[in-house]
Amino acid sequence: MTQLPLSHAQQGMWFLERFSGTSFVDPMTFRLVGDLDVAALRWSLQELVRRHEALRTRFPVTGGRPAQEVISADRAELAMSLTDVSELASQERESELHRLLREDQDRRFDLARGPVVRAGLHRLGPREHVVRITTHHIVSDAVSWWSVLFRELERLYAARLAGLPSPLEPVRAQYAAFVRWQQDWLQSPAAARELAYWRRELEGVTPLPELAIARTREDRPAAARGQVATRWLTFPQPLYDALRAFAARERATPFMVLLTAFTSLLHRHTGAHDILVGTRAGFRGRPEFDHTVGFLVNLLPLRTRVPADGDFRGLLQAVRRSTRGAYVHRTVPFERLVADLGLQRRGSRPVVNVCVSFQSTPEVPPALDGLEATLINHDPFSAFDLDLGFYEDDGALRALLTHDPAQYDDGAAQSLLDDLQLVLTSALHPIATKV
Repeated sequence: MTQLPLSHAQQGMWFLERFSGTSFVDPMTFRLVGDLDVAALRWSLQELVRRHEALRTRFPVTGGRPAQEVISADRAELAMSLTDVSELASQERESELHRLLREDQDRRFDLARGPVVRAGLHRLGPREHVVRITTHHIVSDAVSWWSVLFRELERLYAARLAGLPSPLEPVRAQYAAFVRWQQDWLQSPAAARELAYWRRELEGVTPLPELAIARTREDRPAAARGQVATRWLTFPQPLYDALRAFAARERATPFMVLLTAFTSLLHRHTGAHDILVGTRAGFRGRPEFDHTVGFLVNLLPLRTRVPADGDFRGLLQAVRRSTRGAYVHRTVPFERLVADLGLQRRGSRPVVNVCVSFQSTPEVPPALDGLEATLINHDPFSAFDLDLGFYEDDGALRALLTHDPAQYDDGAAQSLLDDLQLVLTSALHPIATKV
């Protein structure tokens, strides 16, 4: 069986999991109400695994380094467990469901042996089920889920109900093609130019200090280490409407305005004028990879120097410059920057410890014939001390703050989100405010 190298992003995730003990599971969960054809669902999920090489890949270790091997389509099997909790009382049923989902999220994948995907179907009643599909994050990302897999699942399930074969065209480009393209591109003059930009941009950069609202070292519970906690915030609609109008007037994106507000907060809580955060971007600039399933995510370092005596608009200009520069030079893998520029903290962790992202891919669960599907939120894992994600849903804006509970308790996380809304409210007022 042919062995292929990992992409740079996969290498970074593999080594971080190997040496930190962290497990990068990527679960998707949705509730189905209606008459579910279990056999059609099982067949459809199996067909997804057959179609996409990433979902039937394992990662053996050769000479101390990982490689990836693709299992042939006729040998790959998807394990879908079946659990019936319908006989329990309503409250007990939901409690048991929560326990099962948590148990699945805590269950590690054996990357060397595979498989890297599993599914679970939980029966809550004759016409109510919860489906959990879990992959290792090393083979999936948001676009893989929301734009590819769930959309294909819709068509496959409909075809199976009608007794028809798969209506899908063959996959245009598998993940291995992306890995080969990335290897070739990194040998090109364009890669050398982008690397030179980052060397200038990140010269002398240091990690962001802890925020003043962090727990003291003595007050950090050992039981919370390695865990994550989440807090949601939904912005008032008039505030989001004003934010978009302000961004248009300032020739900025809504994300730039949101990042400016958060940068202002980081400055206030650390006293630092040199603010470094990361943001997630994709490697899907080439059309052949638009519908490729795999881990095509890159981390872009965003370095903003806060003006010594500027207002919100002045800070926005600095954020806009750094953000535009990062996106123009987004093709160099972050792991390559870490290796070439020595961007590490003690313990071999990358210099970036705070992440801020705006997910533009709509989170729409699969629309399966005869069923009403509702997404069930889950607590995502993050390798960052603070991970702030913005999501647009039907024109509304929500923020999800994922934090390390040993470092930032729930009160600190909620305070940070409340302050973010206050900063935005003040900044969008006609009178400019100080940062």
